[in-house]
Amino acid sequence: MTSEGETAGRFRPKDSGDDSSRGERHRVLAEALNHYGLWDHLPAEQRGSAMADVAAGSYPLRLGLLLEQIVFWADGEELAEGGVEEFLRTLAPALARCGVVLEVETIRDTDDYTVSINGTRYVVLRPEDREHGDSWALATVRPLAVVNRLLAAAGRSPLRVHTLHTTGGNDGLALLMDPRAAEAMRASGLFSEHNVPKPAEWE
Repeated sequence: MTSEGETAGRFRPKDSGDDSSRGERHRVLAEALNHYGLWDHLPAEQRGSAMADVAAGSYPLRLGLLLEQIVFWADGEELAEGGVEEFLRTLAPALARCGVVLEVETIRDTDDYTVSINGTRYVVLRPEDREHGDSWALATVRPLAVVNRLLAAAGRSPLRVHTLHTTGGNDGLALLMDPRAAEAMRASGLFSEHNVPKPAEWE
C-alpha cells in the first residue's frame, strides 16, 4: 500500500531552476491533478485531453471545462451587496454530492450583514468592515469558510472550497477541489501565488 506521503512524493517535481525542467514539471503536475480528481467530472476523452494540455504547458484551471462543476463565479462586489444567499445556492448541487445540504437565509434584523447557514447565524460584514476592511474579499471568504467546516464535518469528500482572485475585484472564483491539487500547483513552481487557489479559511 502506498502511504499518503509517498503519494505526495510521486508528484513533487525535481528542484531545478533550469528552463529544461519546465516540461517535466508540467508533466508531473498534470499527473497529480488527474490523480487528485480535478477532471473526474469529465468524460474519459476530455479528461485525457485536459491532462495532455497541462502536460504541454497550459494553465490547468480552464473555465470552459470546470464552470458549474468545479469553478463558480464569486463577484466580491455582488456578495458584499447582499448576494451571499444566491451565491451559496449556486454551489448547493455540487456540495450535495459531497454530503452537505445547504439551507441559506439572509437575516435582516441587524445592522450587520448576516446570513443563516443550516440554522446558524454568521456575520458576513459589519459596518466597520465596509469602512475600513476589504469588504469584497471578506464577503467571499467568510461564508465559504463556513462551507468548508460543513464539508469537513460531513466527512464524505476530500474536496474543499478554494478561492482565486478575490481581493478587490469582480472576477473572483470559488473552486471546489482537493486541497492536494492546489498544493501540487503551488509546489510545481510554475505559477505565481496570485494564480494558485487558496483554501477559504477564516477564524
